[in-house]
Amino acid sequence: MCSAEDFDDIDWRTYQKIVAGLHADEETRVETEYEYPIPGSGTKEIDVVVWEESDYYDYTLLIECKFHDNPLSQSVVDSVNGYFQPSDADKAVIVSKSGFQSGAIERAEGTGVELLTLRQLVPGTDLPVDVLRYLDINLEITNRELDVLDMDVEGLDDNPETEREEVEVVFDQVNSQLFTTDRELLGETLIGRMNELKRTKKVGEHTQEFDDIALLINGDFYELNSVEFQITESESTTEFTVDMLDDVDLYYRNELTGDEEYRSLSDALEGFQAQVENES
Repeated sequence: MCSAEDFDDIDWRTYQKIVAGLHADEETRVETEYEYPIPGSGTKEIDVVVWEESDYYDYTLLIECKFHDNPLSQSVVDSVNGYFQPSDADKAVIVSKSGFQSGAIERAEGTGVELLTLRQLVPGTDLPVDVLRYLDINLEITNRELDVLDMDVEGLDDNPETEREEVEVVFDQVNSQLFTTDRELLGETLIGRMNELKRTKKVGEHTQEFDDIALLINGDFYELNSVEFQITESESTTEFTVDMLDDVDLYYRNELTGDEEYRSLSDALEGFQAQVENES
């Protein structure tokens, strides 16, 4: 894998993988160096071909990757448009590391050929520090707590010890297993039942009745009749700052619309490996 620091050292083939990875996901078919049929010309090797399919439409995208050191001229647009127009593809895209000359942008308008610049992000230029780079986030959290106030239980066995008015126990996932009063394991826990009540009940005191439910406490079975509990809520705020450069290192610009995106180099290469390379 490449990192942002060695972006300038990648070659044209890795650049092609980055472009493919940016378009790849589980629902989209992506191929690199694909022989695409062009009526009247046989086939043409396309750097990246993307097929998007849904219940309502099929969409084919032809992508030409240009890893040049200088802005591309209008002749590149003419070349791509020449094979795109007779094809059955829906759109053609030229992706350039170094952008485009003004003549290329003018020529592309109205042709169906889209021009994208994809290069390493320049923090001070592409992400102005005072506007975009740092995001201050305040995350408000609501904490809900459930406190058991009382439990009404009665012994199922003829054991004098189970007739005590109070039974001291700390419940966990093991000793809170629920049984029927016939001592059949239900596969549920009292903790699980109470957690569900914590999620669904309103703030305040409640009584939950139980029917044909028993607990095994300290070796003795007790029928659980009811639980009295209280729900409380408290608010807390967590403040933190996100540095966009922790997650993005690629600058992606549509030269015809001016739209900009910030993407991750490592995510693109991982996407290529998982969805393109491993699927081919």
